[in-house]
Amino acid sequence: MKSLLSELTAPEIALAKTRGTPCHYLAGEMIFKGGDTADAVYLIEAGQVSIFVEEFSTKQEIKILGPGDFFGEMALFNKDRRTASALAKTDVQLVSFPKNEFLEFFRTEGPVADKIRTLLSRRNEELVLKEKLIGDTGLDAQHLHVGIGGDPSMRETALFRERYESSVDRALPQLVMVFKELLLNRVAYRISIGFNNGEIRIATILDPFNDEFHPANRLTDETYIDRHFPKLDYERKAEMVRRVFATLQNEAFFGELPEYLGNIYRHHYETWKPMPKEEVIKTIDKFPDLRSIQNYYIRNATISITKDAIHMQFNCDGAHIVSAADYQIFLEENL
Repeated sequence: MKSLLSELTAPEIALAKTRGTPCHYLAGEMIFKGGDTADAVYLIEAGQVSIFVEEFSTKQEIKILGPGDFFGEMALFNKDRRTASALAKTDVQLVSFPKNEFLEFFRTEGPVADKIRTLLSRRNEELVLKEKLIGDTGLDAQHLHVGIGGDPSMRETALFRERYESSVDRALPQLVMVFKELLLNRVAYRISIGFNNGEIRIATILDPFNDEFHPANRLTDETYIDRHFPKLDYERKAEMVRRVFATLQNEAFFGELPEYLGNIYRHHYETWKPMPKEEVIKTIDKFPDLRSIQNYYIRNATISITKDAIHMQFNCDGAHIVSAADYQIFLEENL
């Protein structure tokens, strides 16, 4: 994403620089860290700066900036803490603009302030989409795998703990068929499976704001399934979800949202699609393989037709969120 200030003209930049102070950082020095209080905006005069984020155990470089680039302004305009870190990739010469003087500059320079307000709304929309670990429709990238480390002591003892055979294990071949039936042909749209404790949490289109709790051994009873989960065609269920989104969009509160949030959810509501049926089938069919890994086996898993994301937690306390497109790759690397 370009800096909010990238559209300033040369005379506007020259005028802004009269409010700044030169500063220098050596290669490898941290300029600021994610979470720091925003107290300045920077302009690069020489050298390169790396902008990166750290999410759980993953470090992701967002971009490398060079001479003429501004950075650090978003947190300033949003009265916020830093959402990313800035590191001097080489020796860098910067111009630092203290927070109060910089904001005063934009309050007093009318045309510049108007330009910035328009860009700020657009940038907030981009940031909300980027900051969500799982977006409204699922993982934002088509190919994405997020690993979340858990309790280190759990990882250290995972190889030595005795394996437990649960009620889910004993009925897993039959339950695989049940889970597919619930998502593809009945009112359920999300299933969370507790492989160890036998607790199955199911969300249905009949009560979308709450989960139902069912013991795994009851779900192998066809009459129990018929009592609790009426049949509903997959495409018809997807259309009901779209109508719920349309209702939300027509609520008065929707019009009261900040413009950037309204744009995000409007796009989500209008373009939403369910997880492809074949992905539902492939995902559930592989749960027995993940459960039977010798040392590291699956403990909990959640799959929903409304998001392209499969959430899995393993006996080592680590969690993985994998897009449907990457699920097969995940299996090949771990089985």
